[in-house]
Amino acid sequence: MSEMVTNGPRGIDVHAHGVPEAFLKEMARSRFAGVEIEASDGRYVVTYPGGKPLRPCTGLMIDFTRRLRWLDEQGMRHQILAPWLDVHGQELPAAAGQEWVRSLNDALAEAVSSSGGRLLAHATLHLADPGAAARELERCATGLGMTGAMIPTNFPHGHLAQPGFDALWEAAQSLRIPIVLHPPTVAPSGCLFGGDMPDFRGLYGRLIDTTLTAARLIVTGIFDRFPDLQLVLVHGGGFLPYQTGRFDREYGDKLGGTMPVELVKRFHYDTTLMSAPALGLLIELVGARRIMIGSDYAAGPVERPGPKLTDALEVAAKRPEDREAILRENAEELFRVGAVV
Repeated sequence: MSEMVTNGPRGIDVHAHGVPEAFLKEMARSRFAGVEIEASDGRYVVTYPGGKPLRPCTGLMIDFTRRLRWLDEQGMRHQILAPWLDVHGQELPAAAGQEWVRSLNDALAEAVSSSGGRLLAHATLHLADPGAAARELERCATGLGMTGAMIPTNFPHGHLAQPGFDALWEAAQSLRIPIVLHPPTVAPSGCLFGGDMPDFRGLYGRLIDTTLTAARLIVTGIFDRFPDLQLVLVHGGGFLPYQTGRFDREYGDKLGGTMPVELVKRFHYDTTLMSAPALGLLIELVGARRIMIGSDYAAGPVERPGPKLTDALEVAAKRPEDREAILRENAEELFRVGAVV
């Protein structure tokens, strides 16, 4: 075991998933807004009105006890989790969607409350009405103690670079709440991977969706309007940090004198890259102070065997201060987790 984890769990995992079983049971009972939830043997299959059944919520996704043992094994003290993007309810109409995420946020806050402070929750926001989303973000921050939010890069109506979303960005900036941008299962890239390549949607499609959304936010001046806004890109930022030369060539004279390569460094990134060379390149491109540990925990019903979260970090980050920053310091500062004991 490495020196990084021998003195007890210390790291902070900022990218994980979990859906409170109590929420699923209540929504199955009430059939809220016409949503059907089929429950059987610890599996919950959600179907929105007029839609197809979603992937089942089961296993680690609804188990909030086993993850604490897993965190110990990984050298992680804290984990900040958000519901699977499938159950954010973006398919619902605006009013119903706001009520749905309000119940989901309340249930998640309750689910993590018995973890001794080790599990923390990202707020979920319904995006059909950006003003209402901003109000829910404020409620989650001031009433539920949430210090982050996770929202989809893509959703059924509109896109994040539209002017109407300035209300949400303003609220996030004012509240000092980082917004984690996470690609959903169904997104524009899906049309590229049909037929004989459906697995490529998760393998590559989500990286494309993150890249396009982040690039669109840059081009439309998100950081000019909101200089203190903190945005986090999961999965190492998709392809965004690694193609800045092309970005600079196409937009270098269109962004008021600031090159895209510099604006890419305004985002924060997680380590869900799954290899030390890739993480090393990300550190070189954006700097260790913009990167945090991410596990994508519960993306599947069971955790696949593999290297520990810190293994790639130990190889990729050559300086001890960089390893410490990525392991915990950056997340402590950004998400105001508090002192790690």
